[in-house]
Amino acid sequence: MGRYTNCTYFYTLYDAVNDLFPAVSREEACTILRETILAPDDYVVEFNNATYTQQQLFLKIAQQLIENSVNETPQKTFYNTLERVAEIIKHMNDGYVSKQDHKERTDFLKDISRQEFMLFSALAFRHAAHSDNEKSFDELILNIIRLREINDLVVDYTRDEEEIEVDRTEFEQAKLIYRMLKSLQNLGYEYNFSPRERTSLGIDHEQDSDLTELFNYNNWLKRLMLLELRKEVSIDDELFADDRKEGKQNDITAEDDLINDRIAQLRGTISKRKFDMNRFRMLEKSQDENVVNGEPK
Repeated sequence: MGRYTNCTYFYTLYDAVNDLFPAVSREEACTILRETILAPDDYVVEFNNATYTQQQLFLKIAQQLIENSVNETPQKTFYNTLERVAEIIKHMNDGYVSKQDHKERTDFLKDISRQEFMLFSALAFRHAAHSDNEKSFDELILNIIRLREINDLVVDYTRDEEEIEVDRTEFEQAKLIYRMLKSLQNLGYEYNFSPRERTSLGIDHEQDSDLTELFNYNNWLKRLMLLELRKEVSIDDELFADDRKEGKQNDITAEDDLINDRIAQLRGTISKRKFDMNRFRMLEKSQDENVVNGEPK
C-alpha cells in the first residue's frame, strides 16, 4: 500500500468530520467516516435528521482537510514552511547541533508529515468523489510534492542526532540549500524547485506513482480505513488486558476511573467508546472463575 500505513495521522480525518459537524460526538464522527469510506457507492449516510450521499461527504471532508492543513492561506502556509525549513537547515549545520536544534527538526518533520497526509487524503477523497475540478487536483499534487521534497531535504541534509559537531563540508552544502530555499521563498507560491535542483539534491517526487491517474484512490481510502480499524481493535483489546494486569480494583468507582483514564490517553487516536460496566464485570467474573478452577490467568 505504500505510504501512511502506520495510520499515525489518521485522527486528522476524524477531526475533519468533527469540524464539519460540530454537533456530533467524537464517536458519531468516527462512525460517519467509517460508513462513508466503506459503504457502497449508492449508500446514503443519515445523521442529525439529514442525509448525505457518499460523494457529498467525500467532497466536504476533502475541503475541510484542505482548510485544516493551512494557516490562513495556502500562500502564507508555503512561505512559512520555507522559512522554517531554511532555519532548520541553518541551525542543524552551523557547527554544533544542540538539543533545541534537534527538537525543532523533529517537530517540523512531524508537522509537514501530518500536513502531507491531510492533503493526500483530500486528494483521495476528491478522486473517489469523481470531482472534475482539475485545477484543484493540480494544486493539491503540487503541494504534496513540495512537502515530500522538503521532508527529504531535512532528512537527507541534517543529522538525526543532538549535541554533535558538524564538519565544514556539511556547513558549505547547507549554505547552498539555504540560499536556494530563500530564493524560492522570494519567487512566490506558484514556483517550486527546478528539475535541476531536484536531481542534484536527490529529492524529486514529480513521478511518484501515487500521484498519477493510474493510482486507485478509492481503494487506498478503504484499505487505510481497515488498517485503522484493525489498530483500534488491537488497542481496545490491550486496554482491557493491561487493566486486568495492573490489578483488580474492589472499589467500582476506582474501576471506572481506571478505564476512563486510559480512554482519555487514547482520545484523538481512536474513537472513544462508552465503558460497558456489565461487560467489564462479566470479564472480571470469568477471570475469577478461571483462577478458582486452577487455570492460569
